[in-house]
Amino acid sequence: MKKGRLSTQASDRPSDSKPETVARYHQPGARECALLVLRLLQAREEELKDRELSRARISQSTLRALCGRSQISNDLLLGIQEFLLVGGWCLFCAGPTHFGLIKRSAVEGWVRISSGRIRNELTDVSRGHYDFGQLEPLLMPQVSEDADQESE
Repeated sequence: MKKGRLSTQASDRPSDSKPETVARYHQPGARECALLVLRLLQAREEELKDRELSRARISQSTLRALCGRSQISNDLLLGIQEFLLVGGWCLFCAGPTHFGLIKRSAVEGWVRISSGRIRNELTDVSRGHYDFGQLEPLLMPQVSEDADQESE
């Protein structure tokens, strides 16, 4: 018998049956990961019965479990986001441990804003004359009123 060839010896199985397959590890690609996220959203919506699911939060550990990985690379995440957009959902980072999901149709109904509102400021930025210091308070963590009351 040649090396690398399957044996043609008779066995106990009928000749028309499929050969036994050996299970092997599989990491789903971006498309399959997106399909699993959509399935998870579908399962949650089934639990809601008469309500439509329009947004959800998913932990990084859940996304890693769906994708069969210990780490989600940026390229894989981008691919998942692209496929989810096709499926009508937007996936975005919502903090160090979670992602947010929102139906694309909900976002499409939001008010649109454009850079034209700050055109003069953008001109100053391109010329290196813009004072970003005046915007620094915008990056300060927002504290809710409930948290303020609890600290008093």
